[in-house]
Amino acid sequence: MTTSSSIHSSSRPLERDPRKDLLGQIKAALIGSSDLVPLTDARYLETHGIYEGRSDQQPLIIDWFADRIAATRPRKGAFRVLSIGCGSGILDVQIATRLQAQIQDWHCDLHYVGVDPNPVECEAFEQKFENAALDQVNVEVVNTTFEDLEAGRGFDYVHFVHSLYYMPDPKAALEKARKLLAPGGRLVVFHAPCEALNKLTVCFWDKHYARQMLFAEDFVEILDAWQWDYERARFDAQLEVSPLTQTDSSIGLALTDFIVQVDSTRLPAPVQELVARYLRLVSVDSAEEQGKTHISHPVDVFVIAG
Repeated sequence: MTTSSSIHSSSRPLERDPRKDLLGQIKAALIGSSDLVPLTDARYLETHGIYEGRSDQQPLIIDWFADRIAATRPRKGAFRVLSIGCGSGILDVQIATRLQAQIQDWHCDLHYVGVDPNPVECEAFEQKFENAALDQVNVEVVNTTFEDLEAGRGFDYVHFVHSLYYMPDPKAALEKARKLLAPGGRLVVFHAPCEALNKLTVCFWDKHYARQMLFAEDFVEILDAWQWDYERARFDAQLEVSPLTQTDSSIGLALTDFIVQVDSTRLPAPVQELVARYLRLVSVDSAEEQGKTHISHPVDVFVIAG
């Protein structure tokens, strides 16, 4: 026999998740909205630089590359790196700078190749490397999609750093990238898990691109299904988002634009308010710096054998 107390217990309403509720409201509001306005090439470059400059993730990635590649025994003649979705070179120039300091002991040349479909970012890539004056590094940037890139095997490292999301066919991109490796080479993918920031991004991504956005969890399923050998590790990073609370902050607007990956000023006012509420909800006050707020910004790294 069921007692009244057990009936009361089983019918107790579950505690609501305010984050999930807000995401649901955003998705519902977007159903009736007009087409989303994508960021221009120039605006993407601008907002990406601001976003990365407020995250402590990049230094962790650069240190990882420097340490990992330093432990590699390069082939005689040349050490070749391919950066897929290289963007403005904000990351690549720092990796190449660290590698140049090592190649004197390797007795080989360093070839660094970037590929990106955004012409504005390719120009910035060239300018950054020119300003860095890396006289022992042979640099090339190719302004095309990775799908259209014509390149032969022979790369010691091929990497996607937060760029696999943008590939029309991520699985095909992975397979092509692996085929470009030299014997003993490594395919490296830095890819975010679907946590607070990306749960917001995907609301807009799914509507704008009309395809599923893959995250680290999906990537694991793909690699396991293919039975590829790989290593996986996670870097816990933080994005400093204090400008989001400041009225008419250009930095706050740039952060919002990059997070949602569309022109947030062109969103309906109710959607803008929901986005702002969600970002406030997932922000945490800094324990070290008074008045600073952060949002968790983790990334997983996968290293795949050739």
